[in-house]
Amino acid sequence: MSNTTTIVETVTPVPNTELDEATNSIFHELFDAAYEIPWYADTEAEIKGACEALNERIIQAVTNHPVLARVVHKQLLNWSLLFVACEKLHREWSHPAIKFLIEKNPSALLWRRRDADDGGGTPIHAIADHSCHCQLMGWIAETYPWVLDHRLCRRHPPTFDFLDRYSRNPSCPASPVRRFFQAYPKAFSQKSMLGDTPFCAILGGYNECDADLFKWMAEEHPKGLKLRSRMGNMSVLVHVCAGLSGFEHYGNDTIEIIKYLIKECPKLVRKQRGNKALPIHGLLNHCNRRVVQNAVILLLKAYPESYTMHARFYKAPSTFPFTQRIMPLINREIELKESISMMTDVSTQLPKATSNSKDSLLLGVSNVLDSWSKDRLKMFEVELQGLPAQMAAVQKEFEGPDREESDMEDWDEDDDGENSEWDDNDKGDESEDSFDDSDHYSDEESYGDY
Repeated sequence: MSNTTTIVETVTPVPNTELDEATNSIFHELFDAAYEIPWYADTEAEIKGACEALNERIIQAVTNHPVLARVVHKQLLNWSLLFVACEKLHREWSHPAIKFLIEKNPSALLWRRRDADDGGGTPIHAIADHSCHCQLMGWIAETYPWVLDHRLCRRHPPTFDFLDRYSRNPSCPASPVRRFFQAYPKAFSQKSMLGDTPFCAILGGYNECDADLFKWMAEEHPKGLKLRSRMGNMSVLVHVCAGLSGFEHYGNDTIEIIKYLIKECPKLVRKQRGNKALPIHGLLNHCNRRVVQNAVILLLKAYPESYTMHARFYKAPSTFPFTQRIMPLINREIELKESISMMTDVSTQLPKATSNSKDSLLLGVSNVLDSWSKDRLKMFEVELQGLPAQMAAVQKEFEGPDREESDMEDWDEDDDGENSEWDDNDKGDESEDSFDDSDHYSDEESYGDY
């Protein structure tokens, strides 16, 4: 899809006070009908039937009186039929009527209710922030991309209402999100009014991010992985870990995302926030969960030096019982892999080096060394194969229910004094794509343990 901006002149709304009495009456009847859907009926069939009947009424009325698609209710904050449909018809059964109204007058997507502030107040924002209607965002992006190019959408991108809804609502699938970004790739480069990025907005909510969706987004816009949100100066990896620490139901999708980030952006594992905190620090109080344990192990393997690193208000991993038990096994795994790599080179290169020699002593020594290296290699491989079971045993030992505890629990005053000497504005090895620390808020407790 093109990244060029298309400017389309929008249609001016018609006040309902300018309609003739008969048409105005139809307009009011449709408004009233939207409010009268029996959402608390005994059966879904009854609700569905009412929605489908109203769909037919709306489609028939607008077909007979096309002006109704361009009318706003002057006595009700300039609501249009599209706005009332987005706000009051809550289920997917009403999508045919909503799509019909958009097709008849796409400009209505940008009409703001009279009491709206700078934060949206238009049908496009209402759709994006609706748990059901947000699934229409992909279709809108494909059919009416100029709506998303409008200054109202550039100032307050509905992209973030959409992603916020996806991240908070388990019933919102990943496929509409992908469809939206495929149709409107400019959304990858947008920032919210708080300076958030799409990659950060899609992570850390109640709804665990789909790993395949995240990987696809990263491949489409790899630069986005390097950006930080201005709210707390949090990297993408910190957002992933924040969600993992905050929600017990997170699972394998999050682990796959962490593996992907470690592979594709290894610097994120070492990237510190203004208080020197690493992504691993916010996970350490939740090592009673297997999925958190898996994440901690991945991060320690990727950055073993973090084991002894503490931050302001965060203790070092070395002070936690789980990491104390698991770190020796991680270190041994690293040592074994290095030894296996060395022995493999010996077994491969030594025969090549002596293949043309006729010195019997050298050939004899070569054979002995070759035999010895193969025996050692086999021994190392057997030991390496046994480490996952040992790690799993340690993990099982520490599994259990969540308990109430604070990051400051058993905090040593001397450590706090040492940490207080650090400068919050230290940028470390910030990349040029990262937000400056001077742009972030100082609230360190605004995101769970982060």
